[in-house]
Amino acid sequence: MDAPQHQEMFAYIDQLTQMQQAFMKIIPSQLAKNCSLGRFSDGKLTILVGNGPVAAKLKQILPSLLLKFQKMGYLEVTAIQITVQANYYTYSADDSLRKSPEIGQIGMESLSKFVTNLPTSPLKTAVKSMLKRRTKLPKKT
Repeated sequence: MDAPQHQEMFAYIDQLTQMQQAFMKIIPSQLAKNCSLGRFSDGKLTILVGNGPVAAKLKQILPSLLLKFQKMGYLEVTAIQITVQANYYTYSADDSLRKSPEIGQIGMESLSKFVTNLPTSPLKTAVKSMLKRRTKLPKKT
C-alpha cells in the first residue's frame, strides 16, 4: 500500500495536470508555448514563463485569466503570480529538436537500485518503464 505522502503527492500532481490542461485552453495560443504552470499553494497559482515580454503580456491579462480559471470551476485559485524562469524551455509535440536526456551507466545503475526499493506505485512503474526503454536504445558511438 502506498504511503499517505505518496497519495498526497499524486493527488497534487493530478490537480496540477488538470489545471495545466485548463490553462492551455484559456491562454492565447501565441503565449502558450512559452508558459507552464508551476506551483499551486494556498490559492496562489504560479505561471512560469521563458522571458520578460511574455511575462509583461500575461500581467496585462491576469484579471481575465483569473476569472476564466474560476469560470472553469477552479474557484480555489484566488491569485496568479508570474515568474520568469531562467533557462526556461518547454517541450512541445512538434519540437523536431527534442532529444532524450543522456543517462550514463552510473545513473542507470543508481536508478535500478532506487526502483527496487520503491513500493508499488505509479512512480515505480514509470521508472521501470524508462529503464526498460533505455536498455533497448542503441548505444551512441
